[in-house]
Amino acid sequence: SNIVWVYSSLLLQKLSSASMRGRVFGVDCALAMLSESASALLAGVLQDDAGLSAAQVSLIMAIVAVVTLAMWGVYFSRVSIAERSITT
Repeated sequence: SNIVWVYSSLLLQKLSSASMRGRVFGVDCALAMLSESASALLAGVLQDDAGLSAAQVSLIMAIVAVVTLAMWGVYFSRVSIAERSITT
């Protein structure tokens, strides 16, 4: 996950203007911390209140990650195709 963070930070740096860069990185860091704490909270609730095992919670989190990745891939493949058709 660290290599993804490096690449996303590089893209944010290249795609944001110098005057907005600090704000962009601040929002990026805040959203990352929010998602980490929300996933830890959700895992605790699933284990304590729903009675799921650690393996079951891990499987649920993995499925959510794969679905999110698939949605991200579909979205950005469509955006990329649209950008290519505009520039050509």
